[in-house]
Amino acid sequence: MLKLGILRSPDGHSLSSIMQTAALKYLNIEGEYKSYGVSSEKLGKVFNNLKREGVTGLNVTMPHKISIIPSLDELTDRAKSIGAVNTITIKNGRSIGDNTDIIGFWQSLPETIRKDIFNRSISLIGTGGAAYACIMALLQHGVQNIKVYGRNKDKLDRIHKFFQAKISIDLISNIELLNTHILVNTTPVGMYPNINETPINIEALKKLQKDATVYDIIYNPLETKFLKEAHSLNLKTINGVEMLVRQGATSLNIWLEKEIAPIEVMRNIVTLELTQNISH
Repeated sequence: MLKLGILRSPDGHSLSSIMQTAALKYLNIEGEYKSYGVSSEKLGKVFNNLKREGVTGLNVTMPHKISIIPSLDELTDRAKSIGAVNTITIKNGRSIGDNTDIIGFWQSLPETIRKDIFNRSISLIGTGGAAYACIMALLQHGVQNIKVYGRNKDKLDRIHKFFQAKISIDLISNIELLNTHILVNTTPVGMYPNINETPINIEALKKLQKDATVYDIIYNPLETKFLKEAHSLNLKTINGVEMLVRQGATSLNIWLEKEIAPIEVMRNIVTLELTQNISH
C-alpha cells in the first residue's frame, strides 16, 4: 500500500488530505494520505519515524519548509533554487526534497496571462517562502519587471539579495500600483479565521489599471476581503485554489512517477469542501 502524508504545524489546517485521498481513489490506487501535525522541535524525529514506517511521499507546509532540509539526503535543483521544500520522496532509503510551489503558481496563471507575461509589470506583497516560489516562477519565464512589497526591511533586503537584484523592493507603506498589471498577495493576511483582514486597503487597489488582475494565493476563504474589494472595483481576480491543486498534482505525479494526477477531480473536491465548510 502506498503511504503518503503531509507534515504541518500542530495548529495548522490543510486540504491536502482530502484532495490527495480523492485522487488516489479516482486512480484506483491502494494508498493512504495522512495529516501529521508536528511541532518544530519534534520535526526531525517524526520524519525519521515515518521513514521507518514505510512512508514514501510527504508534503510539507509552513513553518517546516526550510527546517526540514537538514533531515533530507538530497535536494532537487528546484528546491535548491529557493531554499525551501514542500515535497519529499523517499526511495531506497534516501529522502529527496523538491518544491512544487514554483510549478503550482505558474500553472495556476490563466493562459491569457502566461502567453505574454514577460510584458507585464508584477507586484507581490510578502517576503515569505511563497513569495520566493512565485518570484522564481516569474523569473524562469522571462518576467523582468517584478516589485516586492513587505513590512520588514531586513526581509526585503534578504529577498533582494537572494534574487541578485533582479527584482525591486519597497516597504508596503510606500505601495504604488499605478503601473501594475498583476498584483499577488503571498502573505497569510486574510486567511481563515482572520477573514476581515487585508494586506492593503482599497484605496491602494484603486490605483491599479482597469485591466489589472489581483491574485491571492489564499484559498480559504475562496474570496478573501482582498479579492472582494478588488472585485468591487471590477478587477479580474484569482484565488489560491488552482495553485493548491497544481502543486498537489505535481507532487502526486512525482511520487507515482507518472503524469496521471486527476486535476479536475482534485479541483472539484477542494472547491466543494471550501464551499460547504470554510473552517479548515
